[in-house]
Amino acid sequence: MTKPQSTAAYVLRLTLTLFLITVIVAGLLAFVNYLTADTIAEHTAEAARSAMTQVLAADDYTELPVSDAQAATGVTAAWSAGDAGTVVRLTTNGFGGAIDLMVGVDNENKVTGVAIISHSETASLGANCTREDFRAQFAGKTGELAVSKDGGDIDALTGATVTSRAVTRAVNAALAYAGEVQK
Repeated sequence: MTKPQSTAAYVLRLTLTLFLITVIVAGLLAFVNYLTADTIAEHTAEAARSAMTQVLAADDYTELPVSDAQAATGVTAAWSAGDAGTVVRLTTNGFGGAIDLMVGVDNENKVTGVAIISHSETASLGANCTREDFRAQFAGKTGELAVSKDGGDIDALTGATVTSRAVTRAVNAALAYAGEVQK
């Protein structure tokens, strides 16, 4: 006859088993991350390069400095596109999380294009910020922009005013940055 296991020993055995499983799974995830990190970084860089050419085509892009004050407005990087203008990469907070986008601004401080690199907005609502008809509203605009609900002329996405305001806020930050560096 086997001796019954004490409750403390049983709980300890379960705890150690769960701990061991957690360590193994965490190790596997770390290994997969190690294997895919370079590929993910390459894809992210390619998406950024593609977005740059979408918003403001140029033969060459020269990286520009970003001050702490400019970074506080969401500017994460910027490039001079020579005589064409400036390309600004920004991160802003939408409804579902961070929105990473690229904005082109010509030398007359007019928006030439907006490209969404990544987002975590709600599918079929905030995710519509990637639609061409929404992004095209910004082309040719200058000055302080606002969505129509706030007295501006940018039509907010239906059911996604927070996302629309976030993208508009980022475009305003890009215009401000370009206005400073193009002086």
